[in-house]
Amino acid sequence: MEPVRLSMVSMNSALGDAEGNLSRMLALCDSAVSGGADIVCFPELCLSGYSMPGSADAVMSIDSPAVGAVVDKSRESGVCICFGFVDHGPSIAQAVVEGGRVLGVYRKTHLGEREAGVMVSGDRLDVIRTSKAVLGVQICWEAHFPEISCTYALKGADIILMPFASNLGGERRRSSWDRILPARAYDNTVYVGACNGYGPTGSGTELGGGAIIYDARGNKLAEDFSGECIVTADLDPEPLEVIRAEGYVSMKDVYFLDKRRPEIYFR
Repeated sequence: MEPVRLSMVSMNSALGDAEGNLSRMLALCDSAVSGGADIVCFPELCLSGYSMPGSADAVMSIDSPAVGAVVDKSRESGVCICFGFVDHGPSIAQAVVEGGRVLGVYRKTHLGEREAGVMVSGDRLDVIRTSKAVLGVQICWEAHFPEISCTYALKGADIILMPFASNLGGERRRSSWDRILPARAYDNTVYVGACNGYGPTGSGTELGGGAIIYDARGNKLAEDFSGECIVTADLDPEPLEVIRAEGYVSMKDVYFLDKRRPEIYFR
């Protein structure tokens, strides 16, 4: 991993308004780039808009013009962009693009109750290698499944990006993230960034907003719950390199993954 300036974006998206959502995304991306961002992450289904079951009808392929415009923005701006859309399936997808190329597409593997009846789950947990860091993507309530974070860390992830589309906002959103996300970061020695969609989607669904970033020790680096926002933090590779180094011994900073005994775990 190289030094990374990470921006997590909370934004409003309207269901079925890909053109309007794209325009808002590109403007927010420009703002993040102006702030020196290397990686910019947008919420779950930010391009398609989130509302169940309606989102199942807002399918756009990876080759669609709207997705292509984000790919082009990654080339023009020099920034790595992680963003959500409804892929064929239909699946809840989160693409990572950089330098005018699609580096990877994650399809949500653990669907929420309202999603399970209309969406198709993915079946792979692949890390995505960017020019500066190795990423894992863990979408919304998947944050409650520690096995996902552990799998990404074992595969070499430096940063786990967690895009949300949740109605929890304000102090309830902060409290939920503060309970679970520091553990995902600390136990796996990874940086964690989360961002939530914000405001009404135009279909009866209203999302709570918020964005937050934690370091690999589970300490909070930045947060904002004021509405549509960009939260940015500088991520230092040194703590990851030190804690993960072979032979490193410290009671303060433990690389727990090195101490696992998978042969005795439940299968």
